[in-house]
Amino acid sequence: MRIISLFVILLSISCSTKSISSTPSRTDVLRDVEGYAIASCLTFQSQPYLKDQGDAWASVIIQRMKGSPAVLFDIIEKVKTEIKKGNMTTIRDETNLKQDKVLPIFFCSEIIDVPDIRS
Repeated sequence: MRIISLFVILLSISCSTKSISSTPSRTDVLRDVEGYAIASCLTFQSQPYLKDQGDAWASVIIQRMKGSPAVLFDIIEKVKTEIKKGNMTTIRDETNLKQDKVLPIFFCSEIIDVPDIRS
């Protein structure tokens, strides 16, 4: 029975490793576009540190990209539109139960999954 269990475990590990390694990785262009959307979102936050980090991240992307930065301007407008909707991620603040805690980093990291921005 132990041999069968061990075989099943090894087989499942082998199958999961193959499925992970066969998953296509993101292209450099997709990585940069997604990163630029997230960085842009950070630049529109009220916290100075997040603004600075977003600006620096966006600058790195623009400096290393091979094409025209003009293609990124549409992303900025879509990110602004999404932020204006006011759907900022919040959780209950455990130190002050009467108040919500906003999560701008989480919000910005997932902004690339908003259908209008993803397109």
